[in-house]
Amino acid sequence: MVMMWSAAVVAGAFVILVGGILIALRSALSKVKQVQAEAEIMRQDLSKLSAEIGGLVQPTEEAIRAVHRQLQAMSKLFEAAGQVGGAIAHTTSTVERVTSILSESAEQHAKRHETKRQVGEALEWAELGMAAWQLWQTSRKAATTAEDEHGPVFESES
Repeated sequence: MVMMWSAAVVAGAFVILVGGILIALRSALSKVKQVQAEAEIMRQDLSKLSAEIGGLVQPTEEAIRAVHRQLQAMSKLFEAAGQVGGAIAHTTSTVERVTSILSESAEQHAKRHETKRQVGEALEWAELGMAAWQLWQTSRKAATTAEDEHGPVFESES
């Protein structure tokens, strides 16, 4: 009988053990179902997020392309501004050279004009001097001729 009691205890323990395992498996299975449901919800959320991100990628790419085009345009604008600056610098340099040449030419012309004026004044003075000398010579000849006609004038005779 002890054997029977032992077999009955072992059978009871086995039934309890199997019942416990079944309860644990059922509990684990319900937990797996919950995890699976949550995983499905997460998958759906991820699917929505990936669709939203996919929807954002194209406008972002277009915005990046637009920014790139604008940067290229700005680069060309800055390059053109640099070229304009170079042209202005070249023009300024040319204008400065032309102004310098004109200034030198005007200065030389003024010097020539002043020299001509000085030569003209010298000639006028020479002409005036020559006229005065001729007048003096004429006066001297007239005075000498008048003395010769009247004779010598002595102081004692007067």
